[in-house]
Amino acid sequence: MDCEASERWFVVQTKVGQEAVASRNLFRQNFESWFPLLPKTVRAGRRTVIKLKPFFPGYVFLKNQSDQSWRPVDSTFGVVRLVRNGVHPATLPVGLVPELRALADSGGVVSFRDTLRHGDKVRVMVGAFDNWIGRVVDLPDSDRVTLLLDMIGRAVPVTLPTSAVVKAA
Repeated sequence: MDCEASERWFVVQTKVGQEAVASRNLFRQNFESWFPLLPKTVRAGRRTVIKLKPFFPGYVFLKNQSDQSWRPVDSTFGVVRLVRNGVHPATLPVGLVPELRALADSGGVVSFRDTLRHGDKVRVMVGAFDNWIGRVVDLPDSDRVTLLLDMIGRAVPVTLPTSAVVKAA
C-alpha cells in the first residue's frame, strides 16, 4: 500500500466528555489517535477558570494502518462508534490532521497565531469576552492580538493572548 493511503485519518465519535478516555484506550490497541484542544473559560462554582477543552467535542481523529482491523474500534471503552459513509469508514481530507497538528503545541493545544491576519474575524474563547466575535486590528507582539469588539454599538479595542482566539466563520 502506498504511503498516502497509510496516512489517512478517520473520525471516531466518543461518549460525552470521554475524548481522552477513548484516545487512551485506542492507543492501548495500537491505534494512533489525536484530538486538538483549546483553552476555554468555564464556571466552577463562583469562580471562572480556564480549562483545556476539545476543539471538536465528542470526536477523536484515528489513524489506521492498512493491516489493522476496524472491529475493535466500535467496542473500545469511551467510543460510541467509528463514523462511516455507508459501510466504509469516513476519511478526513488528506493533510487536515497534519495541518492541525502543526498549529498545536506538544500538549495538543491549537494556536492560530501564524494564520491570523489584519481584518480576520475571530471568536474569543476565554475570559470576560468568551464567545464574542471581533476583528483583528493589530498583532503587537508574538503572543498578543488586538481586536475590535462591538460593545453596545461602539467598537472597543481589546488586546488578548493569541491562544484566546480562533478564526470565526
